[in-house]
Amino acid sequence: ELPDLPDIRLGSNGTPSTVDLGPLPPRNQVTLEIEVSPDAPIGTVAMRLQTPLGTSPTARMAIEPYYGESPDGEPNNTPEDAFETYLPAILVGAISKPGDLDYYKIKVKDGEQVVFQNAARALGSSLQPVVGIYDANQNLVKEFGEDGGRDTSTFAYQFAKGGTYYVRVSDYQESGNADHFYRIKAGRFPLAEAAFPLGLQKGKTAAIQLTGYNLGADKFDVKGEASPEDMRAVIFRPAAPKGPAFNRVKLALGNEPEVMATGKNTAFTQAQVLTVPVTVNGKLEAGENDYRFHARKGDKLVFEVNASRLGSPLDSLLDILDTKGAPIERATIRCVLETAITLADRDSSSRGLRLLSPTGLAVGDYMMVGGEIIQVDAMPRGPDDDFAFTGFGDQRLAYLDTTPEAHAVDQAVYKVQIHPPGAQFAPNGLPVVHLLYRNDDGGPSYGKDSLLHFTAPADGDYIVRLRDVRKLSGSDYAYRLTVRQPAPDFMLSVSPRNPNVPLGGRIPITVTALRLDDFAGPIEVTLKDVPAGLHATKGVIGPGQTSTTLLLSADDDAKLDRAAPLEVVGRAQLVGNEWAERWANPEDRLKLISLMPKPDIVMTAETKQVTLEPGGTAEVEVAIQRNNEYGGRVPVEVRNLPPGVRVIDVGLNGVLINETENRRKFVLEALPDARAIEQPIIVAGDIETRAGGQQNSYAAEAVMLKAQPKMQASSSLVNTVFQKPTATK
Repeated sequence: ELPDLPDIRLGSNGTPSTVDLGPLPPRNQVTLEIEVSPDAPIGTVAMRLQTPLGTSPTARMAIEPYYGESPDGEPNNTPEDAFETYLPAILVGAISKPGDLDYYKIKVKDGEQVVFQNAARALGSSLQPVVGIYDANQNLVKEFGEDGGRDTSTFAYQFAKGGTYYVRVSDYQESGNADHFYRIKAGRFPLAEAAFPLGLQKGKTAAIQLTGYNLGADKFDVKGEASPEDMRAVIFRPAAPKGPAFNRVKLALGNEPEVMATGKNTAFTQAQVLTVPVTVNGKLEAGENDYRFHARKGDKLVFEVNASRLGSPLDSLLDILDTKGAPIERATIRCVLETAITLADRDSSSRGLRLLSPTGLAVGDYMMVGGEIIQVDAMPRGPDDDFAFTGFGDQRLAYLDTTPEAHAVDQAVYKVQIHPPGAQFAPNGLPVVHLLYRNDDGGPSYGKDSLLHFTAPADGDYIVRLRDVRKLSGSDYAYRLTVRQPAPDFMLSVSPRNPNVPLGGRIPITVTALRLDDFAGPIEVTLKDVPAGLHATKGVIGPGQTSTTLLLSADDDAKLDRAAPLEVVGRAQLVGNEWAERWANPEDRLKLISLMPKPDIVMTAETKQVTLEPGGTAEVEVAIQRNNEYGGRVPVEVRNLPPGVRVIDVGLNGVLINETENRRKFVLEALPDARAIEQPIIVAGDIETRAGGQQNSYAAEAVMLKAQPKMQASSSLVNTVFQKPTATK
C-alpha cells in the first residue's frame, strides 16, 4: 500500500515524474506520468518509488522509439481477426491463457528486411515466445523460437517478395497468463547482435567485427578502456547511419596477452600450443577445441571462459587431460554418511535443501548430492526447516569446481570427506567418487561460462579441452578462454539493497563475500558516507566465513530529504601487504537508504554478552516493544553466528515470540570442535507479511559472543553458561 506522495525517484536517469494514485480504493497501484527526453537512449530503465514508508522494490520500464503501439486486441486468435499494423510498430500484448495465439497483419516491400526485438524479458515477462511469419495463404515462411531457445529476443527476416504477411505470437509451452506479455519492436532500425572477438586487452585498440542489422559498417575500432559501470568491460553503443544502435555491446577487458585460435585444434592430437598467461579468442565450429600448455608440479592455474555472458550461445564445458587424452583425477571423495532430499524438489539455485535427518551433520560439513559438492552453512532451526548451504546472492555455491544441479525428492545426499587422488579406504558400504578436473558452470557471476582451477600433479604438458555441454557448435559460438595464475580476490553482495530504516530503530544489513581463487583472509566491511542522523556498525568477514551482518540505525529525529546511496565497501590484504577495496554490487545504481516511520516492534537484547566453551551452551534473552497496535507473532532470527555455534531446541517454528508474549529465551550451543573466536551476533525480529520486498526485520543491539577453550571459560555476569551432560558429549 502506497501513501500519498507527489513524486517518484528514478535511479537510472533521475527523470522527474508525477504520481496519480487515482480514486480510492484500491491503493495498491499508481499511475506514472514520465517525461522522456527525445534523445534518451533506447533500452530498459530501473526505478524505485520513494514514499514516506521508504523505497519500493525495483521495477523496470522500457524506453522505446516513437513507433506507436499495436495492441493485442482480442479476438485476434486467427488470421481473419488479425490486428492490422503498419511498420515500424511495437507489437504489444499477452498470451493470456493456455493455447492463446495473437496475429498481426503487416505489409512489406520486395526485399525488405524487418528487424524484431522483444524487450519483455528484461521487464520480467515469463513468456517463451514463438514468433511465426506466414504468407497471405497461411503458409509458414519462417519461425523463431520453435526450439524454446533465445533466438526470439532479437531476430530479422528479409522478405523476398512484397505483399501481405502475418506475424503470429504464441508460447513455446502453450501456457498463458497475464505475465506472458511481449513488447516486440518491428521495423528497420540499427541493432548489434554479436561481436568478434568478444574482448580485448587493456590499453590496446582492437578492430571488433559486429554482426547485426542496419549498422552501416561491420568493423569498429574499440579502445581497451574500462567503462565506469564495469571495470572489467568495455560497453559502447555503435554509431549507425540512422543514429545510435538500439542496444549496447559489451566486450571483456583482459590483462593477459591475446592470441587467436587457429581453428584447426579440433582434437587433443592437434592441440594449439599456448604460453601462459594468455587469452585465446576463438569460435567453436567443431565438436571441441583443444589447447596444450606446460606446467611444473604444484603449479596452480585458472582457466575461465567468457562467452555466454557476452551474448554467445556457447554453454561451455572444460576438461583437463593428459597428452594421451585421458582425464586427470582431482580428488577422491569418500562418502561417510547417507541421507536424502525430502519434502520437495529443489532447483540449482536454492540455498535451502530439506534433508531427512540432521543426525551426524554440522556446520562446515561437505556434502555431495548428484555431482555437486556443497557445504553446510546453517543447520535447520527445527524439524520443519531446511539445511542452508553456502551461497552468494541467490546462488548456491558448489565446491571443487562442480556445478550446481536441480535435485528431486528421495535423491541421495552424502556427507563426504575430500582426499587426494588415488586415496584408498576400507569399504564402508557407501560410494567412493573419483572427481576429475572438469567444470560446466563457473558459479555466481559466471552464468553458463566455465571456471576451472588446476594444480599440476607432475611436470609436463597438459591439454585443456573446450566443448559445448549440449554438443552444439557453429560460427556464432564465439568464446574467450583465459589461462592465468591465481589472483586471490573477493566480491561482495549486500542485502537488502534498499534498506528502509525506522525512526528510532535499527535493521540488519547482511554482506556476503564470494571468495575467488582460494582467497581466505579476513575482510573488513563498512558502510560509507552514512547520512547525518543514521549510524552503522562495522563488521569483519572472518577466515572461513562468507558473510557478516551490520546494524543500520536512525535517530528518533533523523531526516532525509531524499533517499541516500547505500555504499558498502570491503577491505582486505590480497597479496603481501597490499590492501584492496571492493564495493558491494557495483552494477546496481539503485542501492538506496531511506527512512520509514516507527516500526511495529522494537527489539532489545536483554543479554549483552555470552561466553561459550566447546560442547557448552548459553542462554540468550530478547524482548520486544510492540507499536502501532501490532499483535502478531514475531519470529526471531539469529544472524552472524560463527562456525561451530548454533541455536538448539527451537521447536517446530524456530525461535518465536507468540502473540501474547513480549520476551523469549533461546539457547546457543558450541560444537565440540568450535574454535576460539570473539564475534558480535545479531538478533532480529521479523514481521510476517505477504508484501514482498517490504522492510520487515528489526534488530536488537549486537550481542558479543566469546567462544574460548575450556580452561579459559568462566561464568559471565551477564549470562548463564553451563556444560552439557557428559553422557551426551
